[in-house]
Amino acid sequence: MLEVLTVGVFIAACVMSLLSPAWGLALVSVMFTLEQALQATSSIFLNQLSLANICVALAVGIGSLRAISKQHRPLLGYFTFEWIVTIVIFTWSCISLIWTPSFKSGSELISAGIPYFILYVIVSPFLIDGIDSLNNFFRAFLILGSVVIILILVNPTFTVTSGRLGINLGATLRTNPLAMGFRIGAKSIFINIIRVVGFFCGTAIALQSGSRGQILFAVLLALIFYPVSVRVKNLFSFLATAFGLIVLLPIILWVAQLVLGDVGLRRWDADVIAGGTEVRIENIMDLLGGFVTNPAAWLVGLGFNAFTSISTAGSEPYSHVMFIDIFAELGIPLFILFSISMYTTTRSSIWLFRRFRDEPTQRATLAVLFSFFAYQILLMNKQGYLWAAGSFFVVVLILSRRIKKLIL
Repeated sequence: MLEVLTVGVFIAACVMSLLSPAWGLALVSVMFTLEQALQATSSIFLNQLSLANICVALAVGIGSLRAISKQHRPLLGYFTFEWIVTIVIFTWSCISLIWTPSFKSGSELISAGIPYFILYVIVSPFLIDGIDSLNNFFRAFLILGSVVIILILVNPTFTVTSGRLGINLGATLRTNPLAMGFRIGAKSIFINIIRVVGFFCGTAIALQSGSRGQILFAVLLALIFYPVSVRVKNLFSFLATAFGLIVLLPIILWVAQLVLGDVGLRRWDADVIAGGTEVRIENIMDLLGGFVTNPAAWLVGLGFNAFTSISTAGSEPYSHVMFIDIFAELGIPLFILFSISMYTTTRSSIWLFRRFRDEPTQRATLAVLFSFFAYQILLMNKQGYLWAAGSFFVVVLILSRRIKKLIL
């Protein structure tokens, strides 16, 4: 029964992606989590690990072609400065394999990441053509994401090992679904019910997956972006809302006690969190140490994934801090280009907010997009690397494309 439901949800999501660009982007956004749900219930998807990704690529690819055919001047706003910089960064990382000390591991990461690069950077920006389609995406993402989370939570195949929820794909390969939440502008009863269900289920799966950073980031960004999503009429109203969000913390702790055992709760001890932070700092210092002592790297970089050859942490496949990776592994000129791209994206976001700040629905939708952008920045500098940063770059490109279309 569970297999029928999970595969049925996947087929329905693929069909909706053919019909609606918003559902296409929602499917891309939950692809990895949905893939794990399929592998946990269906032997077909477990034996063919790439099958779900291929189906998503076909559905979204066809859906994007349909979207392009319906859009007026679909290439308008596509070839932005941010898009060009993104292409240059990924291209340079491939070229840097010539001199990287980690050719084998670097080439493997790039080979595995190329299909996702095409899906996220080349195809996905076409799926959002305006703020209305963006709002439709958030609604679809909320519905599909909540359904997938419920399917995982009720699936006995997912077990907690060392404080992390997942399934075993082999002797040494184990999955780990992660989750995030958001607020959208729609106020229907159905959407509000989905929000509540999504909040509790999302909190449960985030806790079980060991996603300490994701939960902390989500609470922090909820506080920061609430006044962006709605106009704050007075200080008391804002403080009351902020207090209400803070009250959610005891609820999260209560959920944690229900879903986590002693091992899971142990991951939230201050000394354990500090230990994880210390590992990231050591990774950064190892990479920067190798960079500083190699003047040629200041210009061209140490080479993609050079971290694995420089770091003393032999078990780490990358530094987990993408911005530092770009600086040290790709060189100062590329990092400057990337920094300019981040600056223009932030500046454009501010302009876009001012443009729609007096329109409640559009303002709330943009607040979610801005929070996505901030969330991805935090996430990519906690556990990310370049060729697995599709979700980060697609937000940047959607923002830049929307700005360009408004200006032109």
